[in-house]
Amino acid sequence: MLEGILIIVILGFLAGELAGKMGLPKLIGMLLIGIIIGPYALGLLPQEILNFSEEIRLFTLLIILFKAGLGLDKEKIMAQGSVAVRMGFLPAVVETAVVAIAARFILGWSWPVSWLLGWIICAASPAVVVPMMLRLKAEGWGVKKGIPDLVLAGGTASDAVAVTMFGIFLSLITGELGENLWVQIANIPVQIILGIVVGLLAGLLARYILRETSLSDNVIHDIIVGLGLALLLLIGEHYLPYSEFLAIMVMGFVILEKDTVLARRIRTEIDKVWVIGEIFLFVLIGAAVDIQVMLEAGLAGLAIIAIGLIIGRTIGMYASTWGSILNAEERKFMVVGQMAKATVQAAIGGIPLAMGVQHGEYILAISVLSILTTAPPGAFAISFLAPRWLEKGKVDPTKITVKDNYKFLVAMDGSPFAREALTEASRMARQVDAELIILNVHFNDDDSLSKKQLEEELKIARDLEHEIIFTDGKPSEAIIEMAKKHGVDFVFMGKRGQNNLMEKIKLGNTTETILRNSEMPVILIEENGKP
Repeated sequence: MLEGILIIVILGFLAGELAGKMGLPKLIGMLLIGIIIGPYALGLLPQEILNFSEEIRLFTLLIILFKAGLGLDKEKIMAQGSVAVRMGFLPAVVETAVVAIAARFILGWSWPVSWLLGWIICAASPAVVVPMMLRLKAEGWGVKKGIPDLVLAGGTASDAVAVTMFGIFLSLITGELGENLWVQIANIPVQIILGIVVGLLAGLLARYILRETSLSDNVIHDIIVGLGLALLLLIGEHYLPYSEFLAIMVMGFVILEKDTVLARRIRTEIDKVWVIGEIFLFVLIGAAVDIQVMLEAGLAGLAIIAIGLIIGRTIGMYASTWGSILNAEERKFMVVGQMAKATVQAAIGGIPLAMGVQHGEYILAISVLSILTTAPPGAFAISFLAPRWLEKGKVDPTKITVKDNYKFLVAMDGSPFAREALTEASRMARQVDAELIILNVHFNDDDSLSKKQLEEELKIARDLEHEIIFTDGKPSEAIIEMAKKHGVDFVFMGKRGQNNLMEKIKLGNTTETILRNSEMPVILIEENGKP
């Protein structure tokens, strides 16, 4: 088990970084390395970890769904009216119908089996779509009209429709449905409504535990409670008919709506957990792809998948966005945004074969083919087309974690005032993991420091990323120039006392000049360490 974890983490990380260096989404590298090291290729993954592959994938999937809920923008979704509701079923239904017709006439299958294939193929992958949409939100693409939020909300609901209808047609084919057809059809809205209700209650419970009780006193406890409840929702689906993926996302959304401060704290830490979870999710999805089975689907299987996407998904998405404020390019992007297949197909693609359904082996082959031919291209297309088809808007830091790389410039001259400035800058830098630019300007012998002297002063900041710069010139001009050159966020300086005329003149000549001309905020630190 430990060997398998090591292989996944190291190779998955390296493959993701390599894909990133090539300008591709990192998950493409992780998917491909999963296929290569999986049991159907090199077979490097131990059986012990493959035995728990499905459980690990589900757990990492709930992490990203919870994270998505913590960033949903209610105002943007509501502004689009019924679009999100229509996206919850129309694209899946139309794509399924087109796939079923194609399977019927290309392969000659019966209508029930053709529709069964359609319900497997139509489901978009939350494992691929959710992280890609969150990435777009973090970069600002499409946020003005809430396009990533619409894809997230509609896609999660449509998966519930697809999985439920798959169960109905499987029961119909195997003769287990009996007289329960209308009961199971009615179960679709029940699953969605119960998913919303259960998620709402879980979100309220999470906030009560984290805010009103003494069970949590730090952000790690918040994560334990949040993910624990999300895991409970995942398990609870076995006992109550609700959409577990939708419930998990709603739970995060409720926390965001009720307590934005708590949501931000949890979201920030979830981002760190996802760094590892992402590697496990995509490597293990890749490991589930059987290339030999995929090849059995042949050109006919590829044609069915393409027809379903190009015709079915497009018609369904355009029908869903009819009458909305989206322009033509944004509608085309919505089609691309939900084209990736992976999660549902990997989970249920082999069930018909296990149940003895006619053409079950071919259904599995087409399911596997759909993963390999849509997940990597879908992730790439989202990343490639977003800057070309979507408008870039202002990122809302209350809905998404914004990563800032801060730089502080500290002007050092060996005085106790400068030393206090370095102390305060170091304290603030530790809070935001900032880099320090330590500048010494040689103007006269009083302000000049040797490298050894400056390194001695820097002992207080030795645990921080820093760069030492020596330069000549007028201090005020050199400090402003270096601040611009290195793109610093704040300039820290010691505020000299003004007990005599010379000190007042020096303050006026240097500090006042910087305060008047600097484009960056300047923080003056007094001898007592107060800004």
